[in-house]
Amino acid sequence: MKRASILIIDNNPIFRRAATSFLQNNHGDEVLIVGTAAESKEALSQAKVLRPKVILIELCMPGLDGIDFIPRLRMIVPETRIIALTLLDVGGYRQSALAAGADDFLSKTRLHTDLLPAIRRLVPPGAHFDESLGNYVEMTSG
Repeated sequence: MKRASILIIDNNPIFRRAATSFLQNNHGDEVLIVGTAAESKEALSQAKVLRPKVILIELCMPGLDGIDFIPRLRMIVPETRIIALTLLDVGGYRQSALAAGADDFLSKTRLHTDLLPAIRRLVPPGAHFDESLGNYVEMTSG
């Protein structure tokens, strides 16, 4: 099975390490962390080069916050699925993130239960990106 490549964008180094460790140690058979970034310039550069299937992005970052940054990511890597993350799980953030182009929104407090199901929903195992549909589709046999 091909693993979903993940880029983590968060200004908190402790969170980047914790999320990387959690995903690699518990779900390394399904996901591969291909990069981490602490700020927008670094994140854009990595997204262009790595072209991950999924980007996890913190919404509350200094400088260019996640809400403003999501449309830029969407232009550079339209095939990448974006999951917005925050500790501030309030309705306004969810609506703003989705309106900006995020594919999903998760509270960091629920990553251990909600992150892998969200990744599987957005990028089904074995799926490929269908440009005509603008989405990942599962491979079918036959």
